[in-house]
Amino acid sequence: MSNRNINEDEMPFLWHVGELRKHLIRSIIAIFAGAIIVVIFWKPVLDFIMAPLKSNFITFRAFNLLGNKTGVGDLFPGDFDVQTQLTNLEFGGQFTASIGVVIVAGLIVALPYIVFEIFSFIKPGLTAKEKKYSNFIMLFTVMFFLLGVLFSYFFIMPLSVHFMYFFQPFGVENNWKLLSYISVFVQTTLSTGVVFLLPIFVYFLAKMGIVTPQFMKKYRKHAFIVVLTVAAIITPADILSMIIAAIPLLLLYELSIWIVKWVYKNNEIRDLQKTV
Repeated sequence: MSNRNINEDEMPFLWHVGELRKHLIRSIIAIFAGAIIVVIFWKPVLDFIMAPLKSNFITFRAFNLLGNKTGVGDLFPGDFDVQTQLTNLEFGGQFTASIGVVIVAGLIVALPYIVFEIFSFIKPGLTAKEKKYSNFIMLFTVMFFLLGVLFSYFFIMPLSVHFMYFFQPFGVENNWKLLSYISVFVQTTLSTGVVFLLPIFVYFLAKMGIVTPQFMKKYRKHAFIVVLTVAAIITPADILSMIIAAIPLLLLYELSIWIVKWVYKNNEIRDLQKTV
């Protein structure tokens, strides 16, 4: 009798483990499929990654245009191509860099499907109203992550590259290793994408009652310090990129306050309806 009860108690847990395993396997397969797509389109992917190293990158051209429109002149004068200065000093370094790029790019390509699998796993535990909003949450999850990746690509990476490459206080030319640049590129873009999911994380924390509008407002000044710390962690080691990253994070924090208010307002309406 006791063995039967134990088995019956274990069944829900084992069922969840089995379901999670299925979703994980399908997500891994999706990443491999995304990686294959990246390999097929390797040349444009490589051009995309290396573009922030060149003076004709859209960000530099946009800032130069802005400078000329305001009468300041070119903000990033001169032609440069840091890609031609990259070196590989490690055995198999280019192979390692290629594998890293393929896997990470494959993950980004497969991201919409991975998010779909995650929500498919948690959907059975949601209420009917929460299931109704789940599609919007999936969409915003993908959107905020990609916004973070694009913000890193078009602002943090090119401005950091220019600053760090031409910063030569000792009069010594900077020569970067290929693996060093690829590592910074991958870490910065991915971490910025994750950090841009702040409104999504806050939404779930509010749903669980962990954060409240009062809490978010009370610790707004503390959040400023936390945001600067996070910006320093996810960006290369220069003050310019840290400030650039901190600006949207502060805006996302303010957006998160409105999201928490919306969640609590809906909870109050739902509780009121239950009592009527």
